[in-house]
Amino acid sequence: MPSPEQIYSGSVRVLSVAFIAIGVALIVATLGSGGGPLSIGLLMGIGFIAVGGGRLWMASRMDS
Repeated sequence: MPSPEQIYSGSVRVLSVAFIAIGVALIVATLGSGGGPLSIGLLMGIGFIAVGGGRLWMASRMDS
């Protein structure tokens, strides 16, 4: 049985990857519908990717 710390670490990683996937989907959908470089969907997609990547980076630093 995994410890609570392992469960937490795993859930942080899964949610971080989900944030990155949502960000990519937002960018693809925005560009697919003709959005420009400063459209809300593109900016939100970049934000989601940044948050997900930042969480993954923080999680990897906490493990070492």
